[in-house]
Amino acid sequence: NQFDNFKKYLSGFGKSALSGNIVHDIKKDRYGNFWIGTEDGGLNKIDAQTQQIQHFIANGKKGSIAHNNVHGLATIGHGLWVGSTTHGLDILDVKTGKLKKHYDRIGQGPLQSSFAVCIYKSKDNTMFVGTDRALYAYNKNKDSFDLLPIQAWIQGIYEDEYGILWINTYGSGIFQYNRSSGEIQHLLSEQGKQNTLVNNYVNGLFEDSKKNLWFCTESGLSKYRRDGRFTNYLTESGLPSNQVFKVLEDDNNSIWISTGGGLVRLDEGVPRRVIYTSRDGLPADQFNYNSAFKDSDGTLYFGTIKGMVSFNPTKSIKNSFIPPIFISGIQINNVSVPVSENGILKESISLSKEIHLTYDNSNISFHIAALSFVSPKSNPYRYIMEGYDKGWTDITGNQKIYYNKLPPGTYTFKFRGANNNSVWNPTEKKLLIIVSPPWWQSSWAYLLYFVSFGTIILLVLRYYFLLIKANNAQKMDSYERKKEQEIYNLKLEFFTNLAHEIRTPLTLIKMPLEKIINQQKFTDSDTAKDLALIEKNTARLIRLTNQLLDFRKAETNNMSLIFTKTDINTLLSEVFHDLNYLAKDKQLHYELSLPRISLAAYVDEEALRKIFTNLIHNAIKYADEEVYVRLLPFNSDDIMFNIEFKNDGELIPYEKREKIFEPFYRLNESDKDTGTGIGLPLSRSLVELHQGTLSLVYLEENRNIFLLSVPIFQEQSLDIKSFQEDNDDHVLNDKPDEQEEEKPVILLVEDNKEILAYLNKELKTSYIILRAGNGAEALEILDQENVQLVLTDIMMPIMDGLALCRRIKTDILYSHIPVIFLTAKNALDSKIQGLKNGADAYIEKPFSLEFLMVQIRNILKNRKIIKNYFTNTLSSNLIDINVSGPDKDFISQLNTVIYENISAIDLNVDELAKLMHMSRPTLYRKIKGLSDLTPNELINISRLKKAAELLTQKEYNITQVSTMVGYTVQSNFSRDFHKHYGMSPSNYILENSK
Repeated sequence: NQFDNFKKYLSGFGKSALSGNIVHDIKKDRYGNFWIGTEDGGLNKIDAQTQQIQHFIANGKKGSIAHNNVHGLATIGHGLWVGSTTHGLDILDVKTGKLKKHYDRIGQGPLQSSFAVCIYKSKDNTMFVGTDRALYAYNKNKDSFDLLPIQAWIQGIYEDEYGILWINTYGSGIFQYNRSSGEIQHLLSEQGKQNTLVNNYVNGLFEDSKKNLWFCTESGLSKYRRDGRFTNYLTESGLPSNQVFKVLEDDNNSIWISTGGGLVRLDEGVPRRVIYTSRDGLPADQFNYNSAFKDSDGTLYFGTIKGMVSFNPTKSIKNSFIPPIFISGIQINNVSVPVSENGILKESISLSKEIHLTYDNSNISFHIAALSFVSPKSNPYRYIMEGYDKGWTDITGNQKIYYNKLPPGTYTFKFRGANNNSVWNPTEKKLLIIVSPPWWQSSWAYLLYFVSFGTIILLVLRYYFLLIKANNAQKMDSYERKKEQEIYNLKLEFFTNLAHEIRTPLTLIKMPLEKIINQQKFTDSDTAKDLALIEKNTARLIRLTNQLLDFRKAETNNMSLIFTKTDINTLLSEVFHDLNYLAKDKQLHYELSLPRISLAAYVDEEALRKIFTNLIHNAIKYADEEVYVRLLPFNSDDIMFNIEFKNDGELIPYEKREKIFEPFYRLNESDKDTGTGIGLPLSRSLVELHQGTLSLVYLEENRNIFLLSVPIFQEQSLDIKSFQEDNDDHVLNDKPDEQEEEKPVILLVEDNKEILAYLNKELKTSYIILRAGNGAEALEILDQENVQLVLTDIMMPIMDGLALCRRIKTDILYSHIPVIFLTAKNALDSKIQGLKNGADAYIEKPFSLEFLMVQIRNILKNRKIIKNYFTNTLSSNLIDINVSGPDKDFISQLNTVIYENISAIDLNVDELAKLMHMSRPTLYRKIKGLSDLTPNELINISRLKKAAELLTQKEYNITQVSTMVGYTVQSNFSRDFHKHYGMSPSNYILENSK
């Protein structure tokens, strides 16, 4: 593949060798002399007449070049511009070789550089210098370099026919610079896109005869058409290396590409690629940056890292021989296959038309050859395995082809070959390859599979029908259980809803009943007994509804327990003695046995009280003569405590020991004293929530013994005594304040008209009552009326009580109004939810009217305490008023407004409303609700408090202080001060100076 006129210029000594190995730039002057810059040996001149080489070395002497690492070269007239690494720019006389001028640096300011990477002469003889920082133009008039608006590592410069400068950079892509308009366009590589520059590190730029631009990059070659389309060439496209340096076009319109792996000739019309390497006569496979030149006679010059090569492609002797092609060898599993009568090859592989392989001999490789011996390593081949490959594969030089693990089947291997000049043999070489399957994929194996599969299908069908039968039976059983569960759930839902509905009528029974009993003194003992009986059974109904609701919550995992440290001895004793009257009624022997040492355990006290009550009540109910309750002895290392509940009633059959814990189950339906069937199931559910057990045991003859076992400690517990929700200890005064001039306004919100009417009747003697049927109606009333307290149900249509409370407590207009929930929802989580929404109190239905009255009085009494506290304290800050939530912001703003304007004479309720950006009625209701003071009272008290504060400072006299707090007449100030503090301002000063 070597041209007959390949010429190498190698490094050495004397006038026939270059002074350095690494050729970086090649230029020709007006006299025909060639100038070659090297990176390691300075500058070389090849004389056009003698072909002798003159060396220019940087030796530090006067007139020598600045540095031996030469990068950029350019000729203009008699001058040769020589750019070097870090040593500036030299200008030599091409005729004499003498140094004419030297520039230490190119440009001024922060972008100045002494590294001239490339030099270019434009069509109008302007000299452009690209440095490692920016692009400069030489200003002949000023003998200086003008900075152009492109700042990057300038690797090369080219001017097209339109006068546009194309600047390729190392790292910043391509710039297009219109010198006349100053317009700059920028081409960059875009990752993930096809039609884009392959890489931003651009080593070279070339325009071919078709006006296409070729961009040589560190990651391949990009051809750029003027319509904006890119074609990229990579190693996958046939390049020996993706590091591309320069491109030239010969007189035959072939493209020559210097790379890091050889020289490539690209004939786009064919298309074909020929790669030249050191094996073909090149000095080296590695070419170099900016190192290519085409002479006017068509000779091409390329620089490598081991010298320079020149050749004229039009004068080369081409190899036109059509090479014969053969398969010269074959290997199976990396072992050469010999010719054998009983083997795979019956004759030579080059003569064979087909071969047969077993499935375990399907790793096959071929050695192919095109018999052209002029640079055989440059012979190209194309091959395909029909039935396996999707298309033809092109290779060059490599004559071995591998296929691993060919699946069983029939294939045809085809290949074509050419000589080093891509003269192809028009015929194809073919080889039929048959890979037989393993025995388990043979015809008789498939027949066996079919028979086996059929047998399996029959067995599966039989099993399937048996399974369907079993599934149907299971479904029927599941259906029956589901129906039972549905009936149970419906029954439980019915009783739960019934319990909810009963609680409101019970409220209407309990409240009047309590009032009658408390207010009347009956001389008729029968009437008193009847009322006591009604009260007793009302309490029983309340207890029953509570049990139903508790059981429902326990069943649906909606019950939350709070474990606190509780004295079990005391709790058990309390419940035992509370039920003593039942045992007396039946004349039973009723006995409690407790250890001497008290037991403290972490339990939910209320839940455990219900468990004790149910179990003792049950024992009494079904006892004949005796009931024993015993807390069993315990040790300090015990983790459970145990209690026995024992009676001598009718024995419960062993087979029904678990049945009795099912909801609504009753052992003896004919018994007149049967219960609801809820007590035992509820007790067991509550015990299980404690991680304990409740069971019926048979430890003694003729005794029913229920054994309760509960852990002493819980994973999550509070080391405090459970608090009581009863607020009786906080009663301030059960009697209304007789000095109250006007009745407080209470808003009742309740969708039950009977309760609404009853509460209205009972409360109207002490309060002004407003009524609403739901939360939405309540908000309308709150907008119009000055309400001191809201008493609301939770479950209501349109807007429920929780939403109403949330709205009141988050709206600055109402947030001062206290809210009491009055509801049938008795769950702890309901109470927590209500209190989280800002409720001040939570009262369950049915409730005591007296308890409700005390709650209302206490909350309203707190407003009076706030007024008295603010009025009597010496602090002048309103923020001392104890409020929370949005009211804090309101009080803070009100405090600021009053004390910023306290010296204003006209500061009154109207002016204050304007400053607070509120209407007069709204401001009045807000201040009255928070402090029980009118706005004017609040302003006057604030003035007097501020005056007292100023007087104690002794910096101002009384007249000055009265003016500072908004009084124009001192006598009025003295009168008001004496009225509030009980002494004159002067006496106040004396009193506070002691």
